[in-house]
Amino acid sequence: MGRGYLAAFLRRGIRLAAISPRGFLYDAAFPLPAGIVELPSALARTLPEPDVGLGCIHPPRLDRLRGRLRANLFVWEADRVPPAWVELLAAGADVIIVPSSFTRDALVLSGFPGEKIEVVRYGHDIPVAGDSEVPALDRAPEPPFTFLCVASPHRRKGVLELLAAYAAAFRIDDGVLLRIKTTYDPGAARTRRSFEIPSWARALEEAGLGRAGAPAVDLVVARCSDEEARGLYLDADVVVAPSWGESFGLAILEGLASGKPVVTTGWGGALDFLPPGPDLLPFRTIEGGDALYEPASGALQAVPDVDALRQRLRWHFEHREESAALGRVARQAAAPLTWDAAAADLFRVLKKRSG
Repeated sequence: MGRGYLAAFLRRGIRLAAISPRGFLYDAAFPLPAGIVELPSALARTLPEPDVGLGCIHPPRLDRLRGRLRANLFVWEADRVPPAWVELLAAGADVIIVPSSFTRDALVLSGFPGEKIEVVRYGHDIPVAGDSEVPALDRAPEPPFTFLCVASPHRRKGVLELLAAYAAAFRIDDGVLLRIKTTYDPGAARTRRSFEIPSWARALEEAGLGRAGAPAVDLVVARCSDEEARGLYLDADVVVAPSWGESFGLAILEGLASGKPVVTTGWGGALDFLPPGPDLLPFRTIEGGDALYEPASGALQAVPDVDALRQRLRWHFEHREESAALGRVARQAAAPLTWDAAAADLFRVLKKRSG
């Protein structure tokens, strides 16, 4: 998300410097767009106050945000926000920028002042109509029929529900593949957080996907470049994102922009841009509890119905022409939501707020 904004600002001719604080899954080798000046946190603190400080900072660390206008990008995946965060956000930033009406409503429901919130949607950089790569999106399906899930190994991403539905829907002789693109495996870490699944191996085993006759799964545990990630979408037939809640759902938007139908839970921030239809799964709401990054009493999330997910996976497999047609409609709906459009909206907000 941050990289998308940075590259789009550069294309607008705006000069930026990026501060590199360490955080969850910090990677010093993570590539930034060419032309970005990267500053260590200690050095940044010695420089004059910038006109605008734009961050995506964990609320307890908002004292790091510097600028005559302090603007913080904020995401949250439940219908209300931890009370302590409401106070920290109000004190640490002049404006909170959220990617969806869902997150705005969660903040307001939690007592945050609505006048300090701006909604700016994220974007994508998938080629759209008129680009040379687009015809490849309309290729005839070839076996295996591929479902793609791009998700971190967190319980709220609905990966356990997806594995159960996929195992129930198919057998190996159906000629299908579930490809899961993820960033890491909790089973390889020294400690596991409450919001993570135990491990990918255990999740696959408990779903019965290691047994004889089970349908194929390709687990991709890697950091991908933009080009590699785009290739994963283009090689898929259907994108599946059965999350319990998304503040926006960037993988959902990228799937739509790639011309793929997206099967996802009918709840959360993605409803701002998702076309209506049967690929929006029914769900039951539960308290998020320790599936959330930070406890928030009474905060609800939405667990998708596994049988409904099984049925939609099977429908797309059995109705390939209709499935591809849904993807073409999705691509047109997502086409305007680019990172350039998102950066223009964000720049407008920052200019307005800074006077």
